[in-house]
Amino acid sequence: MYSEKWRRELAIAATVSGAVILLRMIGLLQLLELSALDLLFRLRIAEKIDERIVIIGINESDLKKIGKWPLPDKIMAELLRKVKQQQPRVIGLDIYRDLPVEPGYKELVQVFKSTPNLIGIQKVVGNGRERSIDPPPVLAQLGQISANDFPWDVDGKIRRGFLYLRGNKGETVFSFGFKIAWMYLEKEGITPKMKAGKLQKIASFLCENIGGKKISEEICRQATVASNIQLGKALFTPFSANDGGYVGAADEGYQILLNYRGKQGTFRRISLTDVLENKIEPTRMRDRIILIGSTAKSLKDYLLTPYSSGLIDIPEPMAGVEIHANLISQIVSAALEERGLLNTLSEPLEWLWILGWAAIGTNLSNQWKDKQGFVRISLVNTTSRVLLWSGSLFAISYIAFLASWWIPMLPPLLTLVIASLVKTRLILWENLKLSYKEIEEYSHTLEKKVEERTQELKQKNEQLEIALQQLKAAQKQMIAQEKLAFLGTLTAGIAHEIRNPLNFVKNFATISGELTEELREEIEKQAENIEPESLDYIKEIFAELKDSIVQIEKQGDRIEGIVANMMLHSQKESGQRESTNINTILNEAVQLAYHSYRAKTDSCDIIIEENYDDSLENLVVIPQDVSRAFVNIINNAFYAVNAKKKAKNGDFTPQVSVTTRDKGKRVAISIRDNGDGIPSEIQEKIFHPFFTTKPPGEGTGLGLSLAFEIIVLQHQGEIKIDSIPESHTEFTIFLPKNSESGNTASREE
Repeated sequence: MYSEKWRRELAIAATVSGAVILLRMIGLLQLLELSALDLLFRLRIAEKIDERIVIIGINESDLKKIGKWPLPDKIMAELLRKVKQQQPRVIGLDIYRDLPVEPGYKELVQVFKSTPNLIGIQKVVGNGRERSIDPPPVLAQLGQISANDFPWDVDGKIRRGFLYLRGNKGETVFSFGFKIAWMYLEKEGITPKMKAGKLQKIASFLCENIGGKKISEEICRQATVASNIQLGKALFTPFSANDGGYVGAADEGYQILLNYRGKQGTFRRISLTDVLENKIEPTRMRDRIILIGSTAKSLKDYLLTPYSSGLIDIPEPMAGVEIHANLISQIVSAALEERGLLNTLSEPLEWLWILGWAAIGTNLSNQWKDKQGFVRISLVNTTSRVLLWSGSLFAISYIAFLASWWIPMLPPLLTLVIASLVKTRLILWENLKLSYKEIEEYSHTLEKKVEERTQELKQKNEQLEIALQQLKAAQKQMIAQEKLAFLGTLTAGIAHEIRNPLNFVKNFATISGELTEELREEIEKQAENIEPESLDYIKEIFAELKDSIVQIEKQGDRIEGIVANMMLHSQKESGQRESTNINTILNEAVQLAYHSYRAKTDSCDIIIEENYDDSLENLVVIPQDVSRAFVNIINNAFYAVNAKKKAKNGDFTPQVSVTTRDKGKRVAISIRDNGDGIPSEIQEKIFHPFFTTKPPGEGTGLGLSLAFEIIVLQHQGEIKIDSIPESHTEFTIFLPKNSESGNTASREE
């Protein structure tokens, strides 16, 4: 018995964990896992300020005072000279300088040549509308350049940094942060050393033993390249495409996970004006890393980080120069102080971790057996256990993160909850089968009792009235007993379901109808032995009973239809935002709503006018959701004109028109009908959930509520209503052209 139980629980754990791992491998959980990582960053207490790094930020007041951007070469040269006077260890110029900005270019060139500890930047990786940007020519000749690039995640956030990457000509280009950290650590006697990992050692052994006969020298060289970098006390390992919660991430170059020190403002800042006007102490920059970059919001050198998301606060991006400061601080602190680098588990260990939590989930049901052999479940205790273990999972993940380990949190949570639900559902299913078995046995008992009552009618005509009363009493008693027995055995198991008890009611109604019909046939056989008045009375009772059963079945079907309709409206799955032709979506929505309404209505002679603005550019929206909102509004228009036609006995021509227009920064979509209009006193209520003016059974009141959620809340749009009673109703939907918050362009604007 126990071995069977363990086999079943192991099968549940393996199936659930396998399904979650599959979802994870195809990338459906990637964004959620990255969001969980962001949450851990935000919950962690910010570390103390790294005094080794000072940022000279060019803010809005600096731009206003200088009155020009980019900074003229003369001002840049003066700034660098004043910084040099304080004898910093390394100067990082996080400003593109591939072209002269007169006046003062020759002066700036001389400063570049006389500053060996100055590092400039170039953009190596061009993507989308952005191109690669060349470094300052003088610094390129001196070998004092680096790459300013960061690898972007699918949600546009920066969670990784480069140590080096390949240039356009195949050369190795060190990143801005790594090169500055390297120069700083050289003064401490620390230089990078390449070390082979386990896979490289195995590859080297195989290549040496095979001798290159079956494996080319180039393949051997690539396979045996050392992948780990030893820098002081720190050992850096390269990021791979599936580390942590990533799935198929771009892992070109040598990348590491960024371990931020805190949110924006973690490093010391000095304004450009304060440096130029000598308002800082003479030793403020001595022997430190000085980063020069823009911090003005108008220059748009801001990127999203794990700290850019919040449940309450508005997302706040971080200046690019401060992200570089975090990478530099991470490298230097790890090399000198053994500050933890963000580590991840290997995939096999992650799978075992997920499987383990699935196994825990299968054992969280609080259950026991009653006298009838039914397994009872305490939903309250089971839920409490799931919540307790979920909290434990979060605590373990958070403590591990404090120790610089990023372990999966969302997949184990899913397996924990799903495995517990599957185990509970399995127990309920077994209880349901036992209940159906009892019902079947009770049905046979009921048939025997009906036969006994029928026999008494045959033998004792004179006691017919008494027998009928006994039969009624017996039927009431049996129905009450059956309800009590059924509810008693299923209360703990299926109280939260709707369809199962509904199916039971419908099935019982069918059985009662069959039993009633059998009883009627038996009585008709004995009709000659029954007085005519009594026989008529019995038939009248049977007719009323049959009508009642028909009404039970009819109302059951109606409840089932309402539940199905509500489930249809409550769907929350959303697709991905994509560039979409709004005219195409609107046309498809019109056709879908028309054919759907036509299938449900006898006559659907509605005149549809469509006027689309062909000059509209594509909008970045979730097409499935926007189409659903259009269909709901168009359905209401069809209903309104059809209702008006019925009210006027056909002396009315239904018309519905749809129009799209360009409104500058927004696109306007109008849906107009010539129905009875919407009274002004209820116009503010029509978007409330479950509010409807339709007769019972014809609507759930969720259509316009869902449309409002999609247009206004999900796509930051607007819905306006223009309605005149007995004249028309016009819904005007406004969608912004830059509604996709996740793309790079909208973030920079």
